[in-house]
Amino acid sequence: MFYENQTKHEQDDYKRMLTIIGNLTLLFSESDCPYLPYRAHENIFCKYFSAENLGRKDCSADARKEKVGIGLKTWMGNDDQKVAEFGKLRDTFKDLSGIELVRKISEYRNERIRVTMARYGLDKMIYHIIKRVPGKMLILEHPFDYIDLKNIKIIEDRGNINNTYFSDGNHIYHFSTSKNTLYMIFSDLELADSFEVEIMEDPYQYLMELQTLYIQANKPVNQYILNLTQRSRTKEQLCLRLYSTKRDGTKFVAEKSGLNQWNASGRKRHPNELYIPYPAEDRRESVGFFPDRDTIFELILSDGTVVPAKVCQADGKAIMSNPNKVLGKWLLRKVFGLPEKTLISYEMLECFGVDSVIFTKEGELKYSLDFADIGTYEELKEGGKIT
Repeated sequence: MFYENQTKHEQDDYKRMLTIIGNLTLLFSESDCPYLPYRAHENIFCKYFSAENLGRKDCSADARKEKVGIGLKTWMGNDDQKVAEFGKLRDTFKDLSGIELVRKISEYRNERIRVTMARYGLDKMIYHIIKRVPGKMLILEHPFDYIDLKNIKIIEDRGNINNTYFSDGNHIYHFSTSKNTLYMIFSDLELADSFEVEIMEDPYQYLMELQTLYIQANKPVNQYILNLTQRSRTKEQLCLRLYSTKRDGTKFVAEKSGLNQWNASGRKRHPNELYIPYPAEDRRESVGFFPDRDTIFELILSDGTVVPAKVCQADGKAIMSNPNKVLGKWLLRKVFGLPEKTLISYEMLECFGVDSVIFTKEGELKYSLDFADIGTYEELKEGGKIT
């Protein structure tokens, strides 16, 4: 799987840092199982295995190393665990039940996996799990599969009105309608490693003594914290939606512009032509973020591909690659997987799990582009932050 292909040095450093976090369990919990916050697990995994952290990228993977996508999980207790949430799509399945419900959820699940693999250039996906038991951590791995739509069957003798259990012949899943959440039973876990973790009786005293030693070594703690803060300053970012909104709030994708520019009237157009809309409201709120109109800048796509791009059209209302069919080929054919001359609708974006994009300013005339989850644009407009 993944863990066995990493160097022993990387494995040892990874286990050592997980052990340190587990040592401090009583800072957070009274359990006899070592504590491990999932965000800490993501950061530790990516640091010691030199992986890219995707934990805040609104996709099915939490990390990427080369062409492998990794779903990171940590838990105690049983192996029936959450694998996907669909609360923002509830209106599309709230009236379904039984096989129709689980088939719709499975289709959404598969599309999210496919889009994640396409947008980050992945060849395969796996789950990497830290299971915490009394006095120990287990490193486990598990296949990260598509759901086999052809073999879905309801498990009649399990579940209740809020939980529908089903199998695809490979794994057992259940969908909670009250939580809009898909769970999977991790039944064929592969043990990759294990190690003991001693829980300190007084982690507070340990941290106090550690700080004292640091000060005695003439290393000012406040300056160290300041340096860390300066190194981790947030980059400028801008979220742009891929859809428009009617007066009644209905979301739609215009049939002859934006993602469907290839369908515009007038001259003959290439089927990969598109642009990312840059509406007047967003332009007013982000003056200076992009260079002047028609100035070429470097755009790094989420799979690492680099393309030239620019702000263009009247009043700078569009972001295009140069030529614009390059971005269209990547987004429409590779990521969305659509045949040529397929009109994109908002319902399609819902199925893909994305309806906006985020530009990040990486340097002078250098930007990166990634997708954002359904509803991200509205959340930011209401005062939220890009995480």
